Amino acid sequence: MLFAAAPMTLGRSISYYTGIFSTAVTASVNPTATMAALSILGALENADKYSPDSGVFTSLADTLNGIPVVNAAAELPIANPYAAVFLTIVAAIMIVLHSFAESKIVSQATIDKIDKFTGWIGITALSLMPLLTTEAIESSQSTKHSAFALGAFSRNTYSSGAPWYVWVIAVITLAIASVVYFCCYSCVDNIGTICAAIPVKGLNIIEQIIKAIVHAGMILLQLTFPMLSFIVSIILAILGILLFRVLARISFYYKEIYIRPILHLLFKKNKEVASVHKKLPRKIRKVYPNASLAVPMFAFKGISKIPSRGVMWFVLDGDEPHLLVRKVFRKLREISIPELRAANPAAVILTHKRFFELKDPDKKLDIVIGKSYRDQIPVISKATGFPYKEVE
Repeated sequence: MLFAAAPMTLGRSISYYTGIFSTAVTASVNPTATMAALSILGALENADKYSPDSGVFTSLADTLNGIPVVNAAAELPIANPYAAVFLTIVAAIMIVLHSFAESKIVSQATIDKIDKFTGWIGITALSLMPLLTTEAIESSQSTKHSAFALGAFSRNTYSSGAPWYVWVIAVITLAIASVVYFCCYSCVDNIGTICAAIPVKGLNIIEQIIKAIVHAGMILLQLTFPMLSFIVSIILAILGILLFRVLARISFYYKEIYIRPILHLLFKKNKEVASVHKKLPRKIRKVYPNASLAVPMFAFKGISKIPSRGVMWFVLDGDEPHLLVRKVFRKLREISIPELRAANPAAVILTHKRFFELKDPDKKLDIVIGKSYRDQIPVISKATGFPYKEVE
């Protein structure tokens, strides 16, 4: 099979893979919509196959033919009108699902995971296409796509595969694009999750409108000004990497406090909540492999060197309670429970509608615990020494 991007010069390789990087950032905003756009563009590139008598489609194909990534999209399996219609419908459905808090709460734990990998598979396919070996180019089979890709080659020649520098550029770009894609996708998804958890009507609709404008603008920019699109993509990638940990922290708080109890009620109503949280950091698991209880707690006030909504882990190892903070590339930090109790002697665990709160009357201490652990609260109260008031 002939792939348009296989025999590339160094300059064309760089041009192609800058487009791949821009596509990765664009896909992170809305993977399904990006795949739908690639399908539509690829179908237009193949207009001579599906609509040979249409002057409009043929003219559009000639216009798009000079964009390396779009040209390569014509060789994707989804580059046909049928896939374009199907993916467009799926993208529209995903937008509708993400526009309402209730459906976003459910989708973020289910189909959003598929959506994420769909975009990554598309990026990977486009990245690896130039590395595939091309077959003989017969003059009778030459098309406008092969003519564009093999302009410097004579007819009836053979290619033994992509040059070594294409492999180097492809592998490096795919690695960087994958990291950027997952970071940026997580940021966008976390923003949607936070909007769904905040009790403000219509917030997810506003978020989807903004996301649609940004996504459409990035695609249009990539088609009209590829180099500017690459620069903008670098800026967005840097922002995504910088905001990744912040949004992940805030999103984890909202998932645990607001979303997890709802999902448990919907799908696991008759099942007990696991005593050891599945996202307990591996570093803590290694130190306390026999822990009988591991519960996330979120600090707002009273704990130094922890940002607002930062997670701490209450771990019960035998009869010994521990309050731990995981530090990246550093040892576990343990917060002394006796010292915390001595510094806040009047603090009690209160029951609220959405969460439990370890709070001091003077507002010097404020720690929030999810309602999912209502059965474990008496155990936590006894182990820490902080009284528990059941009155809501």
